[in-house]
Amino acid sequence: MAKVLTLRVVTNDGQGVTENVTSVRAPGEAGSLGVLYNHAPLVTTIVPGKLFWRTPGGEQHTARIGNGLMEVAKNTITVLTEYLTQ
Repeated sequence: MAKVLTLRVVTNDGQGVTENVTSVRAPGEAGSLGVLYNHAPLVTTIVPGKLFWRTPGGEQHTARIGNGLMEVAKNTITVLTEYLTQ
């Protein structure tokens, strides 16, 4: 069984995504940030670019996001961003 995290993406206007995932990759100031199951707690800034995530079924999803913050804690990834375009 895949080790699953929860991804929550929230925008200024209330748009969002909540999905169980196995991995996430987000655009950071110093490059791409990858998050897997049991990642250490983290709060960081994100920059405009592509957010990638993979579901337990193996499907890969992509969305464009704006500036914002990403928090990783207890296998939950929360992305607060200016916009989200899928």
